[in-house]
Amino acid sequence: MKKLTTLLILLLTVFGNICANEEKSGVQFVPQYIIEGTKNNQVIYNPAGTILENETNIKCVIYYWMPDFHWEAFDLPITQKEGKWIGTFNAPKEASLLTCKFYSGDKTDYGWPATYTSFILDKNKNNKPTANIGWALLRSDESKSIPGLLADSAATPIAGDVVMMWFNNEFQRFNSQLPHTFGLLVKALNRYKRGEKNDILRQNIEQFLANDKLKLSNQDWVDIYEVAKFTLSDKELAARIEQKEKEEYPDGILSRDKEVWRISQLFVKEQDQAQKDFKKFMKRFPTKKFLNARSQNSELFYSKIFRSVIYDRIMRADDYSNLKKFIHDIPYDELITTHWHVVEVCFNNGQVTPEKLLPHSTLIINEMMTRPQLTNAQKLYSPSEWESVKLQKYSMALFAHARILAALGQTDEAYRYAQMVYPLYTNKTTFFTEFYSGLLQKKNMQEELVEYIKGCVNTNAVTQEMLDILKADYLKTNDASGFEAYLDSFRNKDKETEAKEHAISQIINEPIHLYELDKLGGGRVNLADKKGKILFIDFWATWCGPCKASMPGGQMAVDRYKDDPNVEFYFIDTNETAKNYRQKVADFIKSKGYTFNVLFDEGEPGKQDKVFKDYCKSFHTSGIPLKMIIDGEGRLRWMQGGYHGSPVGMANEIGYIIEHLKQEKK
Repeated sequence: MKKLTTLLILLLTVFGNICANEEKSGVQFVPQYIIEGTKNNQVIYNPAGTILENETNIKCVIYYWMPDFHWEAFDLPITQKEGKWIGTFNAPKEASLLTCKFYSGDKTDYGWPATYTSFILDKNKNNKPTANIGWALLRSDESKSIPGLLADSAATPIAGDVVMMWFNNEFQRFNSQLPHTFGLLVKALNRYKRGEKNDILRQNIEQFLANDKLKLSNQDWVDIYEVAKFTLSDKELAARIEQKEKEEYPDGILSRDKEVWRISQLFVKEQDQAQKDFKKFMKRFPTKKFLNARSQNSELFYSKIFRSVIYDRIMRADDYSNLKKFIHDIPYDELITTHWHVVEVCFNNGQVTPEKLLPHSTLIINEMMTRPQLTNAQKLYSPSEWESVKLQKYSMALFAHARILAALGQTDEAYRYAQMVYPLYTNKTTFFTEFYSGLLQKKNMQEELVEYIKGCVNTNAVTQEMLDILKADYLKTNDASGFEAYLDSFRNKDKETEAKEHAISQIINEPIHLYELDKLGGGRVNLADKKGKILFIDFWATWCGPCKASMPGGQMAVDRYKDDPNVEFYFIDTNETAKNYRQKVADFIKSKGYTFNVLFDEGEPGKQDKVFKDYCKSFHTSGIPLKMIIDGEGRLRWMQGGYHGSPVGMANEIGYIIEHLKQEKK
């Protein structure tokens, strides 16, 4: 009893120090000791001296450490009074620890180094089970901390020895917690003291197996099983634990894992049988029962099995029924992958009509946005935060949904979805700005459209069509001679200077073999005969999305130099596979109205890549689009792969290099 009393005094002393540190850091809890089940407790936050000093709209999230080792987040309303922010909360009876964060805009105060944390004590003012472990993991374990806390620039995570001290404190005070926290303990040991305690861990497991009175959850046994299998590499011991788990939980996590693996393999050779077995699987292992189940096998294969079930029927039979049937069962993070494969890829490639895709997109989007926070991982975010997390997580899917709606003429609904993701995209890339400005135009929002394009000029996220709209608006009240100066007033001069300096820094000087190639429309062009001219070369293909996305920028550059006899542009089609690829190229160029000189790489379909392969080998590059600039001496001076999303930025970059090469000749 004496030992227990001494330990309790020690813990309360540490707890008192935490509170004292919290008060200095900006937080005070009233009363100082939070008792389980009590109501109208207060948290008082003084932002003076913190990163939130002088902020006028501060918000608070309060987190509770629950008995099954996870945090739950809640928005805590706070009001300002005499320079301090005060919130009132009720201490959950089941929680053993609480922590707070305060934020305003993109600034967050977590209260480092101590954090704004308090133990929630029992009615006798003693620490509760799991509190010590929660306190350690909060400040040391990314998977058991609150989002952003350990990534904060002010973070001072605790050392491994301190983590283990808090685990020891837990086990001294609550010895019965050991089997329930075994997985967390071993994870900490593997991080800080790998291999040191393996003999003791094996002894612990033997004691768990021998104790017939021990009552563990399904997850507890799975955690212990994975320690035996992966940490101790003891197959015999793991098999005994698996047998124990199956005896207590016949349709438990490990049985489910085996079925997941079996069915995933079955899809490789017997798809119809796999489909039938999966339906039986869902009845035997209902999703709601396993929302927070954790196992390595589940992490590797559970999401993938849904892909097989859904994609298999779509690909083989154009059958989307499994998507509808299992939409509520698809793991939340898998929904974005499902939307990508079922909707976005097909829409982007024109494989499926917008009319056909819309109901499937709507089904997935509704599930994304309306499914409640069911899992412990989702409960790490407060309700208001979760709304923001969803928008960030699913922004691409929401944007694609907006584009499908727009393609079907549903402009108002498309605008509504575009508005959802607008704060994330704004005027950053033409992938969004071109679409958003088109919606504004269709909605006759002329004033908003013009102002939006001005902002896009500042970030170089404009297309020629957008510039034409801006020019037409300017010419309503001004003479054309002043447009360039007007346009220049919206540009970011510092960024343009930086972009120019970066482009010039990429200049090289390498010998290059120039080829004679067929030209679209007939005839041949020998690039080696072009000495004295600056040549721009762009390798592309009709199947290459980034290649085609970069072409508006290429057209802008072509237009800038169309009257310059010393600069020529060539777009070399390569790596095509279709037998009629030359006709496809001709149709594509005509449909877009591009005024390109198009050449064809050498070779038959499937092998049409001789020149491109030579350059990849010579200059250690790969992939298209691949852009090059050759100087008047026939030497390679600049090369760039990929496309970075800005037609104007691309045209400017090409222009910087061309003008620099011109200056070299003077």
